[in-house]
Amino acid sequence: MFRQLAFQKLPASPTQADKERVATDLLSRHPFEIAMALETVWNHRFVLNPPASELGSPANRSILDGLEFSLPTRSDVQPITRVSPPTTNIFFRWDHLIYAFMIENTRVYEIFRRVVHELVHGEKLGTPLPDAVAWLRTTEELFYDDTAPFRINNLASHIRPDLRAIRRNAYQRMFSMDLNHGADDGKPYPYVRAEAANTEFVSTLEELLREVWIGMTYVTATSSSNPTDDSKISELAEKLYGMLRSRRQNGNLSREEFDAVATMSWFHLALEYDSPIVHSLRAEANGVEQRLFKIAERVALPAHGLAKNFFDIADPLSRFLIQIETGTYTNAANAPALYTRVAGGGPEADLRTIITHWTAITGHDVKARKVSTTSMVTV
Repeated sequence: MFRQLAFQKLPASPTQADKERVATDLLSRHPFEIAMALETVWNHRFVLNPPASELGSPANRSILDGLEFSLPTRSDVQPITRVSPPTTNIFFRWDHLIYAFMIENTRVYEIFRRVVHELVHGEKLGTPLPDAVAWLRTTEELFYDDTAPFRINNLASHIRPDLRAIRRNAYQRMFSMDLNHGADDGKPYPYVRAEAANTEFVSTLEELLREVWIGMTYVTATSSSNPTDDSKISELAEKLYGMLRSRRQNGNLSREEFDAVATMSWFHLALEYDSPIVHSLRAEANGVEQRLFKIAERVALPAHGLAKNFFDIADPLSRFLIQIETGTYTNAANAPALYTRVAGGGPEADLRTIITHWTAITGHDVKARKVSTTSMVTV
């Protein structure tokens, strides 16, 4: 989300310096501006003919309103968000909940929690740079605090006081998956597990990936023995569609998804280049996961060893599940797009990436065999 906000106004072929300039501007904004940017994104969410779109669908996630306002902009940087009223030509579609799930599995939230803890309590990690001081303030106030009322992404209350438990509950309900790490003491992290959850999500997704891989393997085959089954692909896509949309009835889980995606994308953006907080922590490196590893070492809380796989799968899997929820592949005629290579990327390129990293993350080789899974999976 913040990655899209930072770069949306850049020219078609921006330089790395351009990207870093606008990203640093966003990351150093006042926390009120960032909070209001989130309200603007919510109010500019993608809505296509709401009466004709089922509430909870990617084209109509929620009918709840956010706060209305206009964001000030600086003359020397690109504006970080659109400020005109929502129209059919101005919209924003945030990432799927699966994006947040994958990024959080790197342990980025807990690692930066320790970073914030150390920087606000002393100088064990050094003194942050001026822009990093601004990042520190915003990060603490927006992503480790739940006291500001009325914000669209403020979910915590006396009923559910733990932000991390709220996200885990959403992951469990939507995917029947838990994060790969527990509390800092190694014990399982406590959260409320819902009775209604998509317990067949993993097995269905893996079966779909396996069928798509068969299509990729035989896409150029001319033999009549080609085992590619477009009807089965569409049936599995329809099954996933039903699962995901059932959890979203009447806009359910939309705010939880919005908050989770916003939180994880804030940290993801800070790691995508040698940002002020990365410089302050002397964690400069090539690659988002390498920066995370260095920061994790400084605060003595290891990042997940497969962090690169989690970062790399997050975007394509998010795009794919949004397409699944729109019903794109419930028609067998659209199935070949998932395994037919086209110039410039597209669904086939996303599915190749997903298959590669899903296999590495789960240990389930969807290229080789149908995998039997339990109802609750930790990746």
